[in-house]
Amino acid sequence: MWGGRQLFAFVGGGAAGASIALQTNADKHTFIIPFKCKPIRAGVTVTTVLDGAAIVAFDRQPAAGSATDRGDGDCGYITIPTTTAAGAVVYDKTNYYSGVTAGAGVWIESLNEGDAVVFQLISASTSGGGVPWLIVEVDSEQPGNNSAMTLTA
Repeated sequence: MWGGRQLFAFVGGGAAGASIALQTNADKHTFIIPFKCKPIRAGVTVTTVLDGAAIVAFDRQPAAGSATDRGDGDCGYITIPTTTAAGAVVYDKTNYYSGVTAGAGVWIESLNEGDAVVFQLISASTSGGGVPWLIVEVDSEQPGNNSAMTLTA
């Protein structure tokens, strides 16, 4: 809970949140969204020092495995500076509004059940690695109000 709001963190990487190499441009990880939510913050925890800056995008796909909506950074871009030390966190604010302070990002306002957020490396570093993460606020919307969800018999 944060300010009385229910938050959830998605942590990427391989088995048990293993580090993702940041040397080859490609889709590196996909977060499947299981409930309607508002993105709060996204970032990368650096696990291996970078030798050269890297740029990553968090892109929403309307359905898992869809090729649409890639590369436009609708869920934000992050530049991880050269020589960022292991253990450092580089993150992006969303356009989330807490009622006190407006966010600074250009993110979409909400994610729906079944959406996928792809962590995509769009400008590789010579070396380095990190673990991507996404923090969201769970929406109070009920599944029965979402046409993308069906209760099985």
